[in-house]
Amino acid sequence: MPAAPDLDALESRTAFREWSARPAGQRADPHRFGMLCAALGVDPEHPAPALGVVGSKGKGTTVAYASALLVEAGLRVGTVFSPGLVTNRDRVRVDGAVLPIETYAALLERVDAALRTLPAPTAGYLGPSGFFLAAGLAHFAAVGCEALVLEAGIGGRRDDLGRVGVTGLAMAEVFLEHTDLLGGTIGEIAGDKVGAARPGAHFITHLAQSEEAEAVIRAHAESVGAERIRVDSAARAPYAEAVGPGLGGMNAAHGMLAARRLLAGMGRTDVTPEQLRAAGARVSYPGRLSRHEVGDPGSRTTVFVDSAISRDGFENALAHVERETGAPPPLTLVSVPRTKDLAGFQEVAGRLRGRVVFVALERVHLHYPEPSEWHGAWATAAELPSLLRAAPVVLAIGTASFSAEVLRQLGVDTDRVL
Repeated sequence: MPAAPDLDALESRTAFREWSARPAGQRADPHRFGMLCAALGVDPEHPAPALGVVGSKGKGTTVAYASALLVEAGLRVGTVFSPGLVTNRDRVRVDGAVLPIETYAALLERVDAALRTLPAPTAGYLGPSGFFLAAGLAHFAAVGCEALVLEAGIGGRRDDLGRVGVTGLAMAEVFLEHTDLLGGTIGEIAGDKVGAARPGAHFITHLAQSEEAEAVIRAHAESVGAERIRVDSAARAPYAEAVGPGLGGMNAAHGMLAARRLLAGMGRTDVTPEQLRAAGARVSYPGRLSRHEVGDPGSRTTVFVDSAISRDGFENALAHVERETGAPPPLTLVSVPRTKDLAGFQEVAGRLRGRVVFVALERVHLHYPEPSEWHGAWATAAELPSLLRAAPVVLAIGTASFSAEVLRQLGVDTDRVL
């Protein structure tokens, strides 16, 4: 029996090759994704009916629930998450399941072989998110996926997703982030994200946003001729039985609503209330307000994991833990860079009675604050295993890379999300 491939080495050699070798200061080449798709024989302008998902926070939940409802409706569904939950193999899924290791390895080699036929990346590189998006489109076409749900990396118009002809776009919460790339105001950032919907897109769904962001979304929908659907608490009501409360529940409802709109555009029969409930029950999405039990029966620890990176998300996670356990968490582990809502995290952490520890990961390219800038305890990734068992209830909250590391430490299975 042949040895299993070394996926870390394979991904470094293929998906991350151009990104790792980029000269200092070089940015991605917006044309390289299209060139790669052409080399793969994939037409990104005319994929299977596709829902694109953009936003600053909540994209992954939106993607998971949209995919679940499309599967429940009887479709073969290809999904691209960006990033993966724990590993990069988590990114490309069919009907919620990761590809077998051998299939995944062969796909990476195929895409890399096509990439190597292109001219050298002197005008800019192809980033990992573009590589995996192209890989997903190629695989989904090969296995006959009937509908796609595709999560953007950073932004929308400037992201490689912006070069895919999506049928509709779902836009999660938007806040100030990546201002060096997307713009210095909420309006500019919203404009870049909603810009993934180009002429030919049938609809744009979006959560309630700031007035500035909503004005930009409204103007863009009109300019491309797309129907605009605002997802507020009233729009969430039909999904209440299928999704949870709080921000996570709103993102889940948004995903289902967007999936129903995609189904309608495909001429498919609308789903029943029973299918909505079944789709909600399908989803197992670790790292988004997920609950995990670890340790021996005599010293059990309950760990809640969430990928929140804003004040509202932090407060929502704390409220969720209190609803689930009857008390605030005695220990909260946070990990958020300066480029996210660090000030909001500081303010919320300062109000907590329990212990709060900032955890800085190694080998992660994030702009963490200095230990002196965090008003509380500080730890490194090496201390994470013991911290995850240092109290009866622990909340671990921060970036997707942090939640991924926590899930790895807990040994959570992420092969299926539906």
